[in-house]
Amino acid sequence: MSDATPDLSHLAAVQPLRYRLGEQVADLILTAIRLHEFMPGERLPTEMELCTQLGVNRMAVREGLRWLEDHKYIRMKMGRNGGAFVLDPELDVVMDRLSGRAADLRQLFEYRTAVEPLVAALAAERISDSELSRLRLLHEEELHEPRVKRDRFRAIDVALHQIIAKASRNAYLVDAVQDIRVKLAPGLDLLKSTSDRRRQSVECHGQLIDCLDARDAPGASAVMRVHIDATARAVSAALAAQGVEEVPADPS
Repeated sequence: MSDATPDLSHLAAVQPLRYRLGEQVADLILTAIRLHEFMPGERLPTEMELCTQLGVNRMAVREGLRWLEDHKYIRMKMGRNGGAFVLDPELDVVMDRLSGRAADLRQLFEYRTAVEPLVAALAAERISDSELSRLRLLHEEELHEPRVKRDRFRAIDVALHQIIAKASRNAYLVDAVQDIRVKLAPGLDLLKSTSDRRRQSVECHGQLIDCLDARDAPGASAVMRVHIDATARAVSAALAAQGVEEVPADPS
């Protein structure tokens, strides 16, 4: 956990005329939680810090935090060392969030398969040396498995994919990759951090970085597709283990 106070200002997009400010606050904080910018057990910024970062009043912040607590994303703790702390969801909470979403997850992975291989191909053509260096550093950290804890492993994975998305130099694709990750988070919460899955993920990341470094667009696209397919199969298997069968596409 970093000593620096996390900043949500890069997510701030509060639009008072769209819907309630409290709902927008909850959405913005939930996005940060699902992107693993805040990890389980970590304390969120104070109410005043959230007011400043998001440009809203304290009532809106409290309403947003109340929603997040009611939906078991955070736990409010009183006292000198209190605040809002991110919860590590229990299995029953994860399954409740995934209830009725098997078809949506299938479509989400289809969408991801359409988007992220293209992102990887463009990144191979446009990535900078500094971005490659950052990818290498993150990959070096995840190679230290199993010392890297599950939540940090997830955070590294998010960071890798976001750097690659930004390297595409296409703002629409950057937004799409983030939106996919946010919506996919409940499915990923279901996955157990097995050594086989970690090894497969780390190997794909290494191969992907090598393709980016070689400016191999077709290779980067192919590796990204393999990586996405492996995750989709893992989520499908995890759902099946809980008695949720994959929903086939409607042929009509």
